[in-house]
This record gives sequence, structure tokens and C-alpha cells, in this order.
Amino acid sequence: MIIRVMQLSDIENVRKIAADTWRDTYSSFIPKDIQEKVLRDAYCAEEMENRFKTTVTLVAEDKEEIMGYAFFSGDLSSKDVFLESLYVHPNHQGKGAGKQLLLAGLSNFKEPGTFSLTVYKGNPNIAFYEREGFKVIKENNGDFYGHPVVFILMKKNLNNNDPV
Repeated sequence: MIIRVMQLSDIENVRKIAADTWRDTYSSFIPKDIQEKVLRDAYCAEEMENRFKTTVTLVAEDKEEIMGYAFFSGDLSSKDVFLESLYVHPNHQGKGAGKQLLLAGLSNFKEPGTFSLTVYKGNPNIAFYEREGFKVIKENNGDFYGHPVVFILMKKNLNNNDPV
């Protein structure tokens, strides 16, 4: 498996991974029509073009097949890194791609101090982030395209001495 910078030619594969992973992960608590709106808006050409300009975009690839992807934000010299998205296709979960994407993404930032992300309550992959050292900081009730959800902010302190 290799981790590399996402190319424009990867967008269709990334969209497919997003759709398959969203269905697999969120169908029990986010209605299908809401998922479709999110995927359409979040992965439209304009949003993807913006991601290439403003985030670190990586893919995990094995034998020329994209297994997953991740988007990271924060100024490259920033001490605070935010994981915008991390999705590994359900057929490839548990093979280390998620962890490798996290590590590769962080390596793009100079001396990061904290690493944060937001997940939806009910996401079965929260356990993955906890195994990687992230702690729940707070929960916020929210509205997602008219559907009520609970957002969970998780954070990992990258300075070993300090608590989150």
C-alpha cells in the first residue's frame, strides 16, 4: 500500500468510495435522501477544486486501486490540524489504510500540536479514532440538511506531556 497525493484523475474513485462508505456507515441513522444531498454537495466539482487548493488531499492505493482517502486542513505551519474527512472503502477497512492516511497527513504539517476531527454520534468508527488516541471533547446537537444529528468533537494532543 502506498499513500500519495490525490490527483484530479482520482476524483471519480473518491466519489465512489464516499458513496459506498456513507451507505455502509450512516444508513442506520442518516436518511438516504440526506446522504445523497451531502454527497452531491460535498463532492461536486467546485468543492473538490476548493479542496485541492485549501487542504492536504491524500489517497491510499494498493495495486492501482484506491482504498481510501483523507482531507486535512490547517496552515502547513499550524500547530492545529483538522481532519476534514477520512474514508476507507468498507472492503478495505481493517487493513491499516486509515492509520497510514492519518500518519501521512500529519507529516505534511510542521510540528503539529493538536489533531482534531468531528464525527456523527452513532458512527461505528469512533472506536478507530479512540484507538488512535483521540478523546471526546464535546457533543453538539446540530442540524444536517434538516435532519437532527449529534456532532462529536474529538481531539488528540500530539505533545505527549500535555492532556487533551
